[in-house]
Amino acid sequence: MDLQSNLNQIKGKESFLEKIKRFIPGYDGYVNRDNSRELDTMLRNQLASRLETNKVKISNTVSNLSSSGRLFESSNIDKIDKKNETAIAKFKSAARGYSGAFDVVKVKEEKLAQLYGFDESLLSSVESVCGLFTELETASKSGGDIKEPVSKIGSALDDLIQKFSDRENILSAL
Repeated sequence: MDLQSNLNQIKGKESFLEKIKRFIPGYDGYVNRDNSRELDTMLRNQLASRLETNKVKISNTVSNLSSSGRLFESSNIDKIDKKNETAIAKFKSAARGYSGAFDVVKVKEEKLAQLYGFDESLLSSVESVCGLFTELETASKSGGDIKEPVSKIGSALDDLIQKFSDRENILSAL
């Protein structure tokens, strides 16, 4: 679902008074920008929450390795755990694209839509990373080799973190 569809959904749920306020010059754009920022924040928090599910998979993997006497194989798991934590922190703490009423630099609606679209595009990357963590957990449970899944996860998280860092370019290109 794109940003405009979500904004229209929010508009549809507004009370009569809120709809009347939109006739005040400038108010409609202000509310739309504020709602866009809030939707983007919610999307990023959803992505971070999805990455947080990997913590359980990491714990299960270490437990599986421990119970099968292969704990020595878990040395690189803490590296991907830290990368996962880094990605979560980036999603949660990223700039909202906020510009207040008296800020010198204003973030336009088009830029907010671009930012939302960018964050939405990260959804498939996050799902891919989570799938790789599931493969790791399965390999540890079945006694399979975990080196390849760990390597894939490390690369996928590096790519995700780099891709998210590119988000700053969108904000700086005002």
